[in-house]
Amino acid sequence: MLQRLFLAFVLFHSTTLMASEAIGYYSDGKLKDGESIMERGTLIRKLFLQRQRFFGTAIMQETISDAADFVRQTYPEAEVLQVGDIANKNGGACKEHASHQNGLDVDIVYLTKNGKLQSQNAPYWEEDFVKNGKVSANFYLERNFALFKHLIHTRPVGRIFVDEAIKKMFCEYAKKNNLMKDVETVETLRRLRIEKLHSTHFHLRLTCAEGDYSCKDQAEVPAGTGC
Repeated sequence: MLQRLFLAFVLFHSTTLMASEAIGYYSDGKLKDGESIMERGTLIRKLFLQRQRFFGTAIMQETISDAADFVRQTYPEAEVLQVGDIANKNGGACKEHASHQNGLDVDIVYLTKNGKLQSQNAPYWEEDFVKNGKVSANFYLERNFALFKHLIHTRPVGRIFVDEAIKKMFCEYAKKNNLMKDVETVETLRRLRIEKLHSTHFHLRLTCAEGDYSCKDQAEVPAGTGC
């Protein structure tokens, strides 16, 4: 009996010690025992392979997997989820980013109407969804909004950064369809935050996990839709 208890104790603490951990702030942090999305068997298309920014916390990788599953199950004819940078193996500074340092940020391509896949070895995003302040016809509004709503209401999402024109389109979509009094819609719009350089992709940011005491959260987003 004592031997079993000791073994359980050792296994518990070994698992705890090996668990991934976000340390510090999104733009001034690092990642402990990060997991690679490439080792999870998730059906995605990983872009910028040469950068090798495959790593994130376990919760981040579960979130990406869940997003990929949601798209595949809800829209079987859609393209697979296209994922850009997550974080370096040990987190820390990323040359092309101010954040992506503690394993709680990921860039993902917006869902499209033509389903075209981008090259995995291209040095940068191959499609811009906003030109001259207008959202392109290839941007799949309904599918992207459904994906955002799903993530925000099932995962610990702090913010999703999008281009100003895209946020405006979502606001107009909600108003047109009488959704501005729908609680889930309001919360989704609240967490969609306008940020420059997000016309090619959206940036998903998770909150610090319970128990990650060295992780520093961003301030909560203000109330209201932001429309």
